Amino acid sequence: MLSPALLLNKQMDGASRVRAVAQSTFGPGLAKVWFSDRQMHPTGAAFANAAAASCLDIDDGHRRANGHPGAAVVPAALATSGPKTKGIDLLTNVVAGYEVCVRGGMSENHRSYHTGNYTGLGAAVVAARTAGLNAQQLMHALATTVYHGPRVADLTHSQDMGSNVKESIPWSVVAGMMASTLAEQGFTGCRDAMDIEERYTPSLALEGLAKGGFPKTPNGNSVSHAILRTYFKRYACCRWCHSAVEGLLVILRDQGLSVADIQSIEVETFLQSANLNNLADPPSLESAQYSVPYCMAIAAVLGEDALSPMSNEALHHPQAVALAEKIVVRHDALLDPMFPAQNPSRIRVITADASFEEFVSAPWGEPDNPPSRAELVKKFRGLAEGRLSQEQVDAIVVGVEVLREGTAGPLLDALGSIAPGDQKGED
Repeated sequence: MLSPALLLNKQMDGASRVRAVAQSTFGPGLAKVWFSDRQMHPTGAAFANAAAASCLDIDDGHRRANGHPGAAVVPAALATSGPKTKGIDLLTNVVAGYEVCVRGGMSENHRSYHTGNYTGLGAAVVAARTAGLNAQQLMHALATTVYHGPRVADLTHSQDMGSNVKESIPWSVVAGMMASTLAEQGFTGCRDAMDIEERYTPSLALEGLAKGGFPKTPNGNSVSHAILRTYFKRYACCRWCHSAVEGLLVILRDQGLSVADIQSIEVETFLQSANLNNLADPPSLESAQYSVPYCMAIAAVLGEDALSPMSNEALHHPQAVALAEKIVVRHDALLDPMFPAQNPSRIRVITADASFEEFVSAPWGEPDNPPSRAELVKKFRGLAEGRLSQEQVDAIVVGVEVLREGTAGPLLDALGSIAPGDQKGED
């Protein structure tokens, strides 16, 4: 039996397959696989939980690194924490992991828009801090991660965006955590790994440090840490789809239109968004997450909550497919310079009587207009509704809120509990 908390991830075949492989490969341990009764070696649990986070595609992201550090860093930090771990130490590990992997990602040359290329650095930092590694050992852990971690070409070049592989975030976690363990045992890496200019621009990785902060904007303003420049998603799909979805919903709301009124929709967007698979009838949830037309159609036909997150019931929906087939996505080269600082899209809805246009450059959740804590808690409660019990939801919220003054125990217990009435968790 599956608990309601796992039903959605069960539909995400990739997450289920990773859990099974993690159990058989990494063996027993005390680290918890979220919302199940499984416990395993910390690296295995972090691997499984990172896969679940990545599959859902509603994880936070960072513009300077072009990707999603949280899906790697947070699972690694939680898997290496125990019930008596001080909450402030857990939070410090997360902040440190973000700082290092974001700086590594933003300094990469030959940018590939593939998060797993740099998130292993964050996992290595988390594991190294938990194990008490010294500076020399941490250096070797990071240097080893640079060479042992995944190095994947740009995912947007593939015509098969519906695969389970996504952005190799889970494997980067394994590489980073194992690199830390190797360094603890005296294993050495190439110390100049991140100084080689064919791969990195070291000055970018160090940007702002002399002034004691992380660069906020091109004009030189800064915040204290990279994690403060993350964005948050409203919808469980590729961030490059969000501005088009928001623009369509604004037009429908402001003009009082229904789906039946729409004759066609035109989307003009930046290159990376235009190069997504953009299928009108995607074959899988992963594929749907990379389709601008289908995400727009699902939000218009079923409501935006159907994207938070998507489920199998959203696939092959006749009305959604019919609307997606009316949507044309075009590349507008004039919008390219705005990326990656912004994700711009111009949406034009054509009806029998008129044409309505909306331009969205910064969808909900951007760091320059960040959501409040109350909004983030509301988002979590909405995602959990019908999947977790109210008691579990409340326990997770409280577990996070007490971290600064307490231990990680309450949060780990809440994440490791299964829904009431389920005795065995998952098969």
